[in-house]
Amino acid sequence: MTQNDAGLPPAPIKLIAVDLDGTVLGHDQVATPRVLAALRAAVARGVRITIATGRNVPTTRRFAEMLGVNAPVVCGQGGELYDFATDQTLSILRLDRELACEIVQFAAAHPHWHTILYHDNEIYIQRKIFSDQFYGKLLSSMEPHLVADLCHVAGDTDPDKLIFAMNAEYTAEAVTLLREFVGHRAIVVQSHAMFAEVNPLGAHKGAGLARLAESLGIQQEEVMAIGDQESDLTMRAWAGLGVAMGQASDMVKQSARWIAPSLDEDGAAVAIERFVLNGFDQV
Repeated sequence: MTQNDAGLPPAPIKLIAVDLDGTVLGHDQVATPRVLAALRAAVARGVRITIATGRNVPTTRRFAEMLGVNAPVVCGQGGELYDFATDQTLSILRLDRELACEIVQFAAAHPHWHTILYHDNEIYIQRKIFSDQFYGKLLSSMEPHLVADLCHVAGDTDPDKLIFAMNAEYTAEAVTLLREFVGHRAIVVQSHAMFAEVNPLGAHKGAGLARLAESLGIQQEEVMAIGDQESDLTMRAWAGLGVAMGQASDMVKQSARWIAPSLDEDGAAVAIERFVLNGFDQV
């Protein structure tokens, strides 16, 4: 079956995983009425809804409430499963502390990279170069901590991950350089036009979504995953029905079974209406 020739999935969809920015959230960090209505209608049909995001748990909470999420969420690019219903961490992976320090030192040779360290749901920076809106909306609902040395933040414990933020024209090169430096010791992805991320081994959205589906007793072919970035590739590849947003890059689209309209055209809602609500009253 070719892209955009897809009819109904071979099995009814029981779990929908959505990325946030560029998928269900616009630049104002809000989901449109049509997207919200589609998610509510899916929940009413007994479908489980989860978020798969690079954000940490505190930042994800308000979006889970906004979207009516009724399953544990996949945070930290798949490194953490968290259940807001019980306020419990179900599983978590961390980045080796010594490796994190190596990467921080490597990044120091690239002054246009802004290094951000995540540890225990807090974020730490050595300098503040972007606006408060940038930190508040894209990184954390909390003020970042300014510290003299990121390598000493975690003490003897392992941090969650590293993000390198920069002007968008530098991101692709940064991802390439980080992958060459890290090798097989961690996972490097581009999660946003301005973000290159280094995550622990095993911390990708596909693995996180697989762990979640197994915990819910849901089969792979009963899962739909919707996203727009390279960091969503693994969950689209793993899900029975992988959907790419219409504004995604050609590389991202090639990995999808179906290409939805763009964010501005409520593509996530269109996908849910077509593959989950088809045969019911449309939203």
